[in-house]
Amino acid sequence: MKKNFTFIILSKFLLFAFFILFFSVSSAQITREQADTIVLEHIQNEVISPYFLYVNVNLPSEDGIALTTHNEESMKIKYACWAYYLNEHPEMSEPARHRYLFVKENDGNLLEVITYNDLVPADLTQWELVPLKVIDLEKSDIRIYPNPTTGELTITNYELRITGVEVFDVYGRKLSSHHLITSSPHHLINISHLQSGIYFIKITTETGIITKKVIKN
Repeated sequence: MKKNFTFIILSKFLLFAFFILFFSVSSAQITREQADTIVLEHIQNEVISPYFLYVNVNLPSEDGIALTTHNEESMKIKYACWAYYLNEHPEMSEPARHRYLFVKENDGNLLEVITYNDLVPADLTQWELVPLKVIDLEKSDIRIYPNPTTGELTITNYELRITGVEVFDVYGRKLSSHHLITSSPHHLINISHLQSGIYFIKITTETGIITKKVIKN
């Protein structure tokens, strides 16, 4: 009788442990880093560089996500997901086509919406750039200052050789390009002619690309 009682207690414990394990695995959520990887692997063999990939800064919500374009068109995804916008042709005034990618938070499934209509996000300040090749800024010792700036930006580097600097607006349009051939650790970029707002500084180094957001007052 004692053996049976022990078996029942053990069985219930194992069942409970299995339930906890199953629940923890089935309820695992896709992180932002995992979603970045899913999207980058999806587009890496079909998009010609340069391009800009943005991720919406809002965290996934059970209510889904509603997006509005600058011509007041709207779309809504009715499940929790990470939302991405792909600008395939940042050097053009407008991309040839617009692509939105949505990674479902609970299983990593990807939905892609492609349109040739003018569907740029209405407010790109709600989006941030996804690094195409991650470089540790602390280890590379690349700095941009002052930020915010009234016009002049100093870029310093000691470990990586910078070969080029490009300035883009929030819609991914290239505003200026600087090819650097000097080995100096300090580089000066002047954006005083630009209107106040948010800009992205794309720094090309010998080992990859770093993109930093700056504010022009």
